[in-house]
Amino acid sequence: MKWFIIVTVGVFCSVNLVRGDATDLYLKATDAMSHEDYATAADALDQIITNYPASTNIDDVRLRAGFSYMYLGDFTKAIDRLSKEIGENAKPEFRGTALYYTGQAQLFQSGKITDKAGRDAMLAQAATTYTTLIKFINASSRPEDKDLLEDTLYNLALTQFQRESFDEAEKDLLQLLQQYPTSLKRPDYLLLLGSLYGSEANEAIAAQKPGDTLDKIKALAGKAVDAFTQVSNDPNALVQANDANMRKADALFLVAQLDQANTDGYAKALEAYRQVHRKDDMIPLQQKRLDELQAESQQAAMNGGATSLVSENSRLIDRERSRLAELKNGSDPIIPALIRMAECYNGLRQSDEARTILHRLVTVAQNSLTPEQRQEVDFQAISSYVIGGQTAKADAALTDYLTKYPKDQQADIVSYQMAGDLLQKKDYEGALAQTNRSLKDFPDGRYSDEVYQLKAQALNALGRPDDAKKVLQEAANRPGKGAVVFQNLLNLGQTMTAQGDFQGALDAYKKVKDDATAGPLQAIGAAGYIQILQELQRYDDVIAEAKTFVAKYPDSKALPGVLILSGIAMDQKHDLGAIAALQDEAKKYPKDEASPTALSYIVYIYQRDGKIPEMIQAAADLKQAFPEAYTQLAQAADAVSTVYVKQKKFDLALAEYQPLADAPKPEVAAVAHNKMGSIWLVSAKANGSYQSQTEQERAEMEKQEASAEKEYLETLKKYPDQVNAVGDAFQGLVDAAIMRRSWNLLKDADLENYLTTLGADLTNPEMQARLELAKAGLVFSYRDGAKQYPAALERFKKALDANPSLHLTRQEADHFGELLIVGKDYPRAIEVFTALLTQASPNDKITNADGNYGLGAAYLAQGDVAKAKDYFEKMKSEAWHPHILDATYGLALAAEQSGDDATAKSTYAMLMTAPQATNALRAKAMIGYGHLLEKAGHGVKAANQQDIEYAVHYYRQIHTLFGAAIPDLSAEGLFQAGQAYEKAADKADAKIQYTDLINAYSKTAPDWAAKAQDALSKLGA
Repeated sequence: MKWFIIVTVGVFCSVNLVRGDATDLYLKATDAMSHEDYATAADALDQIITNYPASTNIDDVRLRAGFSYMYLGDFTKAIDRLSKEIGENAKPEFRGTALYYTGQAQLFQSGKITDKAGRDAMLAQAATTYTTLIKFINASSRPEDKDLLEDTLYNLALTQFQRESFDEAEKDLLQLLQQYPTSLKRPDYLLLLGSLYGSEANEAIAAQKPGDTLDKIKALAGKAVDAFTQVSNDPNALVQANDANMRKADALFLVAQLDQANTDGYAKALEAYRQVHRKDDMIPLQQKRLDELQAESQQAAMNGGATSLVSENSRLIDRERSRLAELKNGSDPIIPALIRMAECYNGLRQSDEARTILHRLVTVAQNSLTPEQRQEVDFQAISSYVIGGQTAKADAALTDYLTKYPKDQQADIVSYQMAGDLLQKKDYEGALAQTNRSLKDFPDGRYSDEVYQLKAQALNALGRPDDAKKVLQEAANRPGKGAVVFQNLLNLGQTMTAQGDFQGALDAYKKVKDDATAGPLQAIGAAGYIQILQELQRYDDVIAEAKTFVAKYPDSKALPGVLILSGIAMDQKHDLGAIAALQDEAKKYPKDEASPTALSYIVYIYQRDGKIPEMIQAAADLKQAFPEAYTQLAQAADAVSTVYVKQKKFDLALAEYQPLADAPKPEVAAVAHNKMGSIWLVSAKANGSYQSQTEQERAEMEKQEASAEKEYLETLKKYPDQVNAVGDAFQGLVDAAIMRRSWNLLKDADLENYLTTLGADLTNPEMQARLELAKAGLVFSYRDGAKQYPAALERFKKALDANPSLHLTRQEADHFGELLIVGKDYPRAIEVFTALLTQASPNDKITNADGNYGLGAAYLAQGDVAKAKDYFEKMKSEAWHPHILDATYGLALAAEQSGDDATAKSTYAMLMTAPQATNALRAKAMIGYGHLLEKAGHGVKAANQQDIEYAVHYYRQIHTLFGAAIPDLSAEGLFQAGQAYEKAADKADAKIQYTDLINAYSKTAPDWAAKAQDALSKLGA
């Protein structure tokens, strides 16, 4: 922005004319100045200074000479001519004006100096001059000196602003606004103040200072917006108001770019850009304003108004005339505003709207666009294609763009951004193609290191882990200088750690750790090396390397974390000094984010060792030292509350979670409410049989159950975006309802209405959909719910069709997937469980176990035992799961099919007698066990055989033990027995099996009965 340096005119003193040639020269100079012929004036005045230095009006001559040279743009001469009038011994009536002109000349001259040091030095001189002038004005009693104060303060603020001494500039501007609240120059002051805050925000972003948080930058931008808004609302500052609207929008746009968590900032910036007017609209408005001012000034003069008012109006008219000229000769402000509006629409991910504006700019304002603006329009068009998911168009547009602007290295973000978007959309082939293009077009681009990471992720997702490692090795071995090489090695170490390749990670970190040229990254490499040693359980090495780290990097930010690893390693070595070491770390580094882990681990040590009082005290110490370390506090609360629940001290158990329920973090508070709900349910159950209680005791149990419901509903009402917690809360409500059913307060038929009543206040459409899914999922809680599975599946489909963007909770996905498997819609079941795994955190073992089990069950149901085995094995490695025995059966079946009979047989044997196994699962295991016995040649009982190790025994056991409870499997067992007897040429016993099957299961297992009838027919009479 062009800032107006306020020039005060009409400050020359009244003087007596000199004689002779000097008089002629002086008159010639004053006449030339009145006609703005400053070259002639300067020449005449210089002749007086040179030839008539003793003239009585020499002080006035110097002032006029300095003024003339200022208008000629020769600021060095202006400063020189004024220099004898600014000293402390100068005449007071001239000194103030001379100091003012000198400061202006120095300020103007700074703009002509190209090297920063010289420019800064000149600005410092200007600041000193203005500061001296302010002291002079404050000490002076002359009104004409006092009149200089306002303009001097502004010019000093402008000087400090250009020196980037923002605090000093802000102080002067705030003084101006307070001291001159009705000044006509107020818009200029506010514009400069707003720009000052904007510059501070930009400086904070560029410097990336640790203390410059997003909130601080937002606060600065907010102050800029407030200042610009005051100008926007000033009816007497039309041009400045338009400029202020643009700058206000830019400040909002800055915040929007930083705050990626939401898009509200782009919406606000967009609205502000809409307030910017076209040049053609502004010119007539400014002309009208100027005409009105001139009319007012003429009327004031005719009415004999005060000279000061007429003079003030004259200065204002001059400024407004200057602004009109600048407006006419300048560029149209609407063009950059429209470009930014398109960028805002891209930020809002409204790519069609962005392209509409860009198309308008290209077609309507083509001739008004500067080359830089045309390039920005083309770039934003590419971004709109990327955001709109139009990869092919974005690719083609990028090719065209790089042809038109081959030197624009900023375009390296396009393929990088497309690769990231495609990766999120699970289009791994597309993401891989974009990473390859990015590395081809911009092998040394700003994002090349990140692109290598994305390429490795895409390859891993495509099942090509070896290729992914090669890519990371390539990145680490790329020719480069300084930090780039070592950063790539650190990236390689992180990726290999995530993949579980700890030895590879150790090697990568070691290269950084051992290279003295790595600079600050050497300490990071050493810390990573120690972390991997911990993963490898090389505790002696951890302790030794930590000691070296302490000595070598005493000021490293990683030091607290290294000390914690050392303390944990000491514990693993059964070193009794571990607790003291961890306590010492937490005490020395109370503000480090790693320190809460030290005290949290002490809680774990005491918990592991069964030292309950010490554990409770350690948890209290953690809470006192780190009251906002919610992750560690939650872990400690779990440990302590578990003890209190076992001791039936439910009030104390609840008290552990109350501070967490009040935490400002939704992800913490929601989980805490659910934990409190579960404790209330446990407390109600701990009272024993509801029926055996007194009326008062029953009332207390119902109160406890109601308190559980209240906690779960609190989660659903306050934290609907916490998907995992929402799933647990709905399950908690179902558990509460089932508890009431166990007390005979509800029946199966009442459960759905009860949930409806509980969820009456859940008016959010998404929560209403979840409530419907919870009610549909009740079939898994009904005593005879399997019969209602088809109807439940239809309810799920209907609810999800109405809410296609609903992100399913773990429980919802589990129910829906299981219903789909029962309904034999295996592809959609696989889709549901795959989505569950994709959305789950790697640390969420329960959800990962659910997803892996679901996929295993789906593949097993459609006969793909090999894939089922893979998922079941993953599931068993994650966590205990309610269906772990079902997964174990799948693994046994896979072992049988792969020829590993020994493993299959031992697994089937375990399942047949497992107390937790369902009747159906035990029956399936018996059939599998029978198959293996047949395979080994033990289909029927051999002569003189004393044991039961023959297939027919296990096949018939299903009918004998479970009968009509599982008709399909009982019938299958009898059929398999008949087949075994047929193979042994025992037709009589075979007929008995088939006949028993037909008599018992012709209605409940008609398919097996038909097979038995066919087998009987073939055997004959």
